Amino acid sequence: MKHLLFTGLLLVSLAACSEKVILDKETKESIAEVSAGNHTVVNPLSDAMDHGQHELEKNVVVDVSAYKDQAVKRGDIVYYGDKNISRVVALPNERINITDGQIYINGAKLTAFYGAAHIRGYDYKAFQTSDIEEPAKQNLIGEIYTKQVQEITLNGDDVFVIGDDWSRSSPSTFRSLSLQELKGKVIGVCKKCSNP
Repeated sequence: MKHLLFTGLLLVSLAACSEKVILDKETKESIAEVSAGNHTVVNPLSDAMDHGQHELEKNVVVDVSAYKDQAVKRGDIVYYGDKNISRVVALPNERINITDGQIYINGAKLTAFYGAAHIRGYDYKAFQTSDIEEPAKQNLIGEIYTKQVQEITLNGDDVFVIGDDWSRSSPSTFRSLSLQELKGKVIGVCKKCSNP
């Protein structure tokens, strides 16, 4: 009897510890350096994609025909609106919520590098030991790394986008977005290009 009780408790404990996850092993964290070719070059209005080096601040190369023959994927950086860029974190018909700065899709934890709150490339643990002044650091921890968003169910033609730097994301870079609003997919940065 004790053996059965122990086995039952062990199974319940293991089930509680095994959290469903969504992995994205395809999306690269680094931003490619590319030539403009036949693509559009833009200077985004926001630095919400900053990883600490202002990677997507200027001369961002956008493939404006990308979504004519391919579907939007989780992890894509998209161009939309009035020179906005953000990363797709949730796809059509998915449910998204954020709990303590962690993104969940259909109840599963998004474990990609963009699946939780970041500030200038710092995840929560790294940000705690950063050299940012203490009062500002504590304010950002309270505001960003504990961010909560109630569950939203996306329509069949919507995605949810978030800038990689949550402290610099605004309502235009942290929201649901209609697929019809997409103007293209960001493919990299052209460092040798002149400003558009």
